[in-house]
Amino acid sequence: MPTYLVRTSDMKLVRGSDVHEGYCTLSYSWGQSGEVRINETTGKSYRIDQGKHKIIYSDRSKFVTFEGLIQELCKDFNIKYIWYDQMCINQDNEKEKHAEIHHMHKIYGNSYCALALMPELRIKSDEFGDSFPLWLLQDYDQLLLGSQWMKRMWTLEEAIMSSKMVVVGQNMHSWGDQLTGLSISLFNKKYDSNASRVLYYAHTRTSTKEHDHVFALANIFPDIMKQITVNYKQDIQELMIQFYGLLAKTDISILCFKSHFKYLSICKTSSSDGAKDNTRKSTEYHVAIQEYDLPSWTGVDGEHYSDYPYQTSFKNYTVNGRTLQVTCAALTNNEHHTKFLSGDFKDMIPPFPHQESYDGCDFTLVVRLHPQKSTNEKWICVHNVYRRAINSEDYPKIVTELDKLSQFISIKKTNLEWASTNELGVKAIKIEKLEVTESLQHSSQYLILVGVLFEDYVNPVYPFQMKHPIVKKEGDYYKSIGTCETFGDNHFFDDMLLEEQTFEIR
Repeated sequence: MPTYLVRTSDMKLVRGSDVHEGYCTLSYSWGQSGEVRINETTGKSYRIDQGKHKIIYSDRSKFVTFEGLIQELCKDFNIKYIWYDQMCINQDNEKEKHAEIHHMHKIYGNSYCALALMPELRIKSDEFGDSFPLWLLQDYDQLLLGSQWMKRMWTLEEAIMSSKMVVVGQNMHSWGDQLTGLSISLFNKKYDSNASRVLYYAHTRTSTKEHDHVFALANIFPDIMKQITVNYKQDIQELMIQFYGLLAKTDISILCFKSHFKYLSICKTSSSDGAKDNTRKSTEYHVAIQEYDLPSWTGVDGEHYSDYPYQTSFKNYTVNGRTLQVTCAALTNNEHHTKFLSGDFKDMIPPFPHQESYDGCDFTLVVRLHPQKSTNEKWICVHNVYRRAINSEDYPKIVTELDKLSQFISIKKTNLEWASTNELGVKAIKIEKLEVTESLQHSSQYLILVGVLFEDYVNPVYPFQMKHPIVKKEGDYYKSIGTCETFGDNHFFDDMLLEEQTFEIR
């Protein structure tokens, strides 16, 4: 039970030990509770509530303070006791505040449910009746993503740690799990809160005090929170490195990220070119986490995966400060150089099978590999042609794919051939979806860490769909730049006897 709760009948503070029934919690952005200001002398934040919160009834409306608004909500939902930080934590008592921050995950995790305030959500009064399927409402996923609640760090911790949530808008409310029909999986409790999924949401969010970025995140991982000292005077950069190091030691899925995709719209900002009519605007996007100097393995330059909780059994790594040291096998083209890559790949493509061969048959262009000390031939799939002859539209796609694959495997005319799809079996794999944070350059060396295998154990789209991290060599160290997706046998690389190496990623 929390130290204090608010009794909603009179909005008085009572000791949690004196309450012998359940309670609810409030999840909101401080900006919704009034004007937030910072004391320039102490650096502490405080709010000014001018009672401008509006409650609309069927026949009238009235303005109330934030406490009055909460009391009315609790009356509507028949909530007798509620916890929220502004009343239940003495903001002027640093010792009490730090102690409560350490237990925030317990406060929300033990509550019956959390009320998430999103006043940006509103429906037309004549659009639906008393109940409606929220996922049918046009553009409501964008309203959710654009809400202040979705931009704050503490609300992420509150959403993940709460057993269930009620999302409250201006004139509607919904259980959080009903929102999973939208393009938001945050409220979906069937997914474990692994590092990749949490960081996807965390890296776009902000906090009034930058230290709260770490304190809120650490509360999602209670074992990590035990090792974090709540002190707002400690160096924020050192605190960040400490947290991400502890997280990586717990969950290497921190490496499971890709290039920006959803962030392009989630983090969108508009700026004017200064014209008087203000009509010409450029659309940009800003990812909050990039304000910090973090190692590449934190995914600071990318976007983690949110929809599928990729997991791995890989354990052969250590973390020391800014360095993530990984020992595993890797796939790279040691022979690759600029002259070879500038050659005409089109001339290397073998003739397509005659018509009598492809009638009713699918063909795949493959790169044949003969791994040393392995009796099994391996095939890397390049391009599929379905029950037709190859045409002019196929060639640019094949050339692009070969150019990409040449970063990781040696490609020669003699090891390219067309194979019927039913020949592929377990000896073939497709390397696709190179989702990296920067363009691949022929002058650089890239490696696929095939020894680090991420699989979706909960909700696989395909039975043999996997992800591997990709690193780029930079001097004596390596930079983590994203992942690639492989489709095929998850034991494909096992007997290739690729040499294990130690990669120091920074």
